[in-house]
Amino acid sequence: MKRILVFCLMAAGVLSFTSADAQTLKLGVEGLTFKDTTYHDALYAHSLISVKKNMNGNKNTGIVIGGSRRSSIRPFELGWNMADLAIPGDFFDINSWKSTQVTINPFNLSATNRKGTFGLSMALGIRANNYSFNDAVTMEKVGGSVNPINLEGNVKKSKFTTAAIHIPMEITVGRPYKLAFSVGGFADLNFNSHTKVKYKGGKKEKLHRFPVNFIQAGFTARVSCRYLSLYCNWYPGGVFKDGRGPKMQVWSVGIGL
Repeated sequence: MKRILVFCLMAAGVLSFTSADAQTLKLGVEGLTFKDTTYHDALYAHSLISVKKNMNGNKNTGIVIGGSRRSSIRPFELGWNMADLAIPGDFFDINSWKSTQVTINPFNLSATNRKGTFGLSMALGIRANNYSFNDAVTMEKVGGSVNPINLEGNVKKSKFTTAAIHIPMEITVGRPYKLAFSVGGFADLNFNSHTKVKYKGGKKEKLHRFPVNFIQAGFTARVSCRYLSLYCNWYPGGVFKDGRGPKMQVWSVGIGL
């Protein structure tokens, strides 16, 4: 169709000058020439079509907005928490294998180059951190501060839990659906915290609203390979407000699916 259009334009230029001497008609690199007058319209139209085609057909430039396939942040993550205590032997001594981190990211967004080799990933989700105590202890609030309580009886499980709105952001090099490396940060906005003690026989006890940091920010490093990713998180600010609970830094490692 484009060749027919160009041909018609050139033919129209020739027919408009049918009364002129045919020997004065020339077609050169400058266009269509008749009696020292140059008409570029036909050749220019062809050049414009070619440039437009190249611009639209170039798949290596620009930004692609996508979802979880191009994102390094996975819809579901399962990790394990570790506490680095400032004071060794503090009562916030946890069992890392039982101290889980569960994250669900239903809203996922990515912005990458068209090749998908470099991009920015963001998400919005819910995260729950569980800290399972090694000993038969729990916590209580006294004067706005956290204090340990030794438990009596047949304790089956004692843990402390926080729930937060999870907002991560990561820069990724590589293709997450093949192989990629990511670094970034996150902010967890805590909206709930409570202790839970479960005794043998089924009895349970809970205590809510502890003086935790409302915003728990941290850093993330991640390796992604197809449908699986391995991540490591670091919370430099700790869990509790300064002077109102155990001082510590929390690490977590886990997998994303």
